[in-house]
Amino acid sequence: MSFIMQTMNIDSLRKADGRTATLVVAATLCAVLPLEIHHLLAGLVGALGYMLFQALQPKVQRRSKLSPEPTGRTPQLIDQKPADQHLPEQRTPPWRASSLAAAGQRRAAALAEDQRWSTLRSGNRVNAVAPSQVSSTTSPSKREVRKPSAVPVHAPTFQASGWEAEVSELLQRISPTKESNAAVEAIVQSVRRSLLSALPEAEVAGFACGNPLSGTAFGVAVPEADIVLTVKAMPGRSGKSTDMGKLQKALIRTCTDKLVGSGAFKFRRSAFRGSEPKVTLIAPAGAGQSIPINLSVNAASPFQCAALFEACGRLDSRAKDVILLVRRWAKDRGVSHAAKGHLSPYTWTLLAIYYLQAGLATEDGPLLPPLASFVKSSQLPMASSAKSGSKTAAELFKGFLDFYTHHFDWRNEAVSVRLGQRSPPAPSLPVHVLLHSDGKTTQVGPSIEDPFEASENLGECMNWLAFGRLREELTRGHELCSSGDSLALLLEPWSPPEHQQDGQGQQE
Repeated sequence: MSFIMQTMNIDSLRKADGRTATLVVAATLCAVLPLEIHHLLAGLVGALGYMLFQALQPKVQRRSKLSPEPTGRTPQLIDQKPADQHLPEQRTPPWRASSLAAAGQRRAAALAEDQRWSTLRSGNRVNAVAPSQVSSTTSPSKREVRKPSAVPVHAPTFQASGWEAEVSELLQRISPTKESNAAVEAIVQSVRRSLLSALPEAEVAGFACGNPLSGTAFGVAVPEADIVLTVKAMPGRSGKSTDMGKLQKALIRTCTDKLVGSGAFKFRRSAFRGSEPKVTLIAPAGAGQSIPINLSVNAASPFQCAALFEACGRLDSRAKDVILLVRRWAKDRGVSHAAKGHLSPYTWTLLAIYYLQAGLATEDGPLLPPLASFVKSSQLPMASSAKSGSKTAAELFKGFLDFYTHHFDWRNEAVSVRLGQRSPPAPSLPVHVLLHSDGKTTQVGPSIEDPFEASENLGECMNWLAFGRLREELTRGHELCSSGDSLALLLEPWSPPEHQQDGQGQQE
C-alpha cells in the first residue's frame, strides 16, 4: 500500500513539474513574440557582453568572519567607523595617559605573576610559612641602562676638608631652615587657594624633613616636600578598602586637574601602585626656583615620618643628623625611589632610627630608646643614658653603613623601632619572598615593620634587583668610609651602566 502511495506522489510531482515548465515556456513566448528580430539580437548581445565583463573582473577572496586573525596582528572591529577628520583633537592629560598605560602593564604583570606563583606554591615554601603570610613581587624585566642627559648631575663639592668637616658642611645644607619651611608653607597656601572651590572642606598640610631648596640628584624622583590633603568625608558605596582606594585616586586626579589647570603647578609623574597613591608636581617657590612635591590624599606616612623625625630630634639632636645623612646618601645613590622597587625615604628613616636603638656597640649602649609608647600615645619616652655621647653624627653614619653591611641579618632579623632591639620577625609580619628573573629562584626579602601598623612589612615594595642594589650600596659605602675616602665620593650620584650585562634582566 505504501508503495502505491509513493508511486502516486511521484506521478503527481512529475505532473506538477510539467505544468510549471509549460507555464514558464508560455510566459516566455508571450514576452518574446511581440518583439522583433533586432530586439532579440540586441538583448542577446547585451547578455553576452555582461557575462564577458564579469569574467574579466579580478576575483576577491573574502575572508570568513569566523576565521581567526593571523598571528602577530591586532584584530580590527568590523563595525569600527573611521574618525572624523574635522572633529577637534581630544587631548588626554599626561597624568591620565600614564595611568592608563600603567594599568595595562599591571594587568600583564599580574597574569605573569599568577603563572609564576602557581609553580612556586606547588613546590617551594619558605620556612613553612602560611600562604597568607607570604608576599611576592614581580621581578623587573631588565636592569636600568644609562640614558643621555642634557643636564647631568655632578657630585657635591665641599669647601671644607676632612670627613668631620665635610659632614658638618653637608648638614648645614640639607637641614631644614626658616626659608625652606616658609617655602613649603607658601606651597600649602597656594594649594589651598587652588582647591577651595572643588574641596572647600579639605585640610592641607605640608612636611619637609630636609631642605627642599637644596638641589640634589633625583630631586624630582624623590621630592623632599610632601603635601597632604585630608578629606574627612569620603562616602563610598561600601566600607571596603578597595572603594576607599578608588576614591583616593579619584580625588588625586581632581586635585591634579585643578592645580595643573591653574598654571602654577606642573605635572611630572604619578605613582598609584602603592598603598598611598600620589602624584609628583613641580611647585613654584619664588625667586625663580621650583620645588618638586608629592601630593597625596589622606596619606598617613608623611605625618608619621615627620612625627618620628621631630621626636628623635628632641631625644638626641644627633639622631636628626643621622637621619638626614642616611636619607641624602640613599637618595644620591639611587636606592630611595619607591616606584623602582627601592625603599622609601620613610623606610630609610626607620632604618636609621633602628640602628641608633640596636646597632651600636654593647659598651656604648643605645642612643635612642624603644618607641612603643610614642607610637601608642604620642608620649615621648625617656631619653637613653648612653655612653655614646662622644660620638659625632659623622661617626654614627659610618656605623650605620657597617651595621647593615656586616652585622644585621636581613633574612632572620626584622627592623622594629617599636621594640628597639634585635629580634626575629613577629609572626604577624608577612614574610616577603623575592622572585628572581628566572621565575624559579627565590630568597627572603627584608622585614621592616611599620611601627604604626605592626602587621605591615614596608620591605614588600622591593624586588630582587632593588635588594641587590641595596646590599651593593651598603658595601660600597662601608668600604669607602673604611678606606678614608671623601664624602663627595661617597655621595657621587649613581647612574646605571651604559650597557646591560649579558644574561641579566631578560624576564619581568
